[in-house]
Amino acid sequence: MAAFALTALAGCGPKSSTAAASGGGASFYSGKTVQIVVPYGPGGGYDQWARVIAPYMQKYLGAGKVMVVNAPGGGGLIGTGQIYNAKPDGLTIGDTNAGGDVFDQIDHSSGFNLDMTKVSWLGRPDDDPHLIATHANGPAAFDALKSAGGTVSALATGKGSSDYNAAVIVYNAFKVPFKMVAAFSGSSDEKAAFMSGEGTTASLSSSDIAQITAQSHSVLLVSARPFSKLPNVPTVTQEAQKDGLDSQTVQALQALSDVMDLGHAFFAPPGVPAAQLSALRTAFSKSMNDPEFKKAATKAGLYQGYQSPDFLSSTVTKALSQASLFTDLLKSN
Repeated sequence: MAAFALTALAGCGPKSSTAAASGGGASFYSGKTVQIVVPYGPGGGYDQWARVIAPYMQKYLGAGKVMVVNAPGGGGLIGTGQIYNAKPDGLTIGDTNAGGDVFDQIDHSSGFNLDMTKVSWLGRPDDDPHLIATHANGPAAFDALKSAGGTVSALATGKGSSDYNAAVIVYNAFKVPFKMVAAFSGSSDEKAAFMSGEGTTASLSSSDIAQITAQSHSVLLVSARPFSKLPNVPTVTQEAQKDGLDSQTVQALQALSDVMDLGHAFFAPPGVPAAQLSALRTAFSKSMNDPEFKKAATKAGLYQGYQSPDFLSSTVTKALSQASLFTDLLKSN
């Protein structure tokens, strides 16, 4: 488990703010160390978001140091459990695979025993829908993938991740024969394997695919909303309606899209004191609006799009209330 301290050095990052996160919890963070736990290895989207935001969380909390700690394994379950079970003192936060966590809570097949309705949400930093992509020499459209015959070898990060569950639900919904290949510690490893020629498809975020457009076709947005950066890629609900899928399956794919919109969400453990939680949420929101943060995120190739803790909480609660829609669609081989 590697820990990397991201400190705001003079001229190298945002200057510390003594008025950071104005409110009851601000003085608590003075001189303290905050951990951002990433449930995946270095280099992927979750790791990138943590490293870009860390100096700005330090700035607006007035903390002495912010550390990014990579805790890969179990499709993100190890790191997510580490955040969830941390001491609720406001000094441990993380960016979780929220879509995967919700489906693991529904499915329980991975041994997931956390309640995502109880976590202390901080916000979502991104607008980065998930995609199903094929190789440049493979089917160039989802229709072609469905009609190609044979079994799709579907790459995804570990079982339980949002990448994994999105692919499983999509292929089951459209009755595409598939076999999951999920031996990757993060999206960077999955992407490297895909670029080397492995698999039929990859399930990745649009920003990941943007880095390998010459080696891939984006064939399906796992979203109900069209994406301006990929105007010619159909959404999963558009494909479902075009194919005349039954109403329950269409409803399930809409619910899938809602869950995938949780993105690279950040949270703290359940039970963080109100003053510290308020300070964390304020620091997160201020970081999102900081012009230097926006420049850093753009330079890193990250797609920005803040969503509030209330949005995350209501989306998770709604998804869990629709658990019965996914009874059959979460089965994989």
